[in-house]
Amino acid sequence: MKKEGFPQEIRVKKESEFNSIIQGAKKTSGQHLILFRLQGEDQKGPRFGIKVARGIKPAVRRNAVKRVVREVLRKNKHRFDANEAVVVLCKYTAGEREPSQLGEELERLIRGANTGVQQR
Repeated sequence: MKKEGFPQEIRVKKESEFNSIIQGAKKTSGQHLILFRLQGEDQKGPRFGIKVARGIKPAVRRNAVKRVVREVLRKNKHRFDANEAVVVLCKYTAGEREPSQLGEELERLIRGANTGVQQR
């Protein structure tokens, strides 16, 4: 059985790491999400970070947004290069959408970034 977890070692956690990825990455924007992808040095696999606007209230809703994003990234890990760092920035408007709509938007962003569409 294929292991599809989202372990701690593949997560971007430090603010300095988030900032360096966002500063140098290719950006793909959607209505409620922004996907940043940065090719890096040799790693054991892609690394993922999730930033959610604190304007999404209450915290339960913010956590639900993070869960959806984490699940979509987990299921689409194979679409990223092994030496790639990825950050998903969730705008405050993401809290107004249903989780399934956010998941679909993120999947579109991932597919678009792989084909070079919608990059800014």
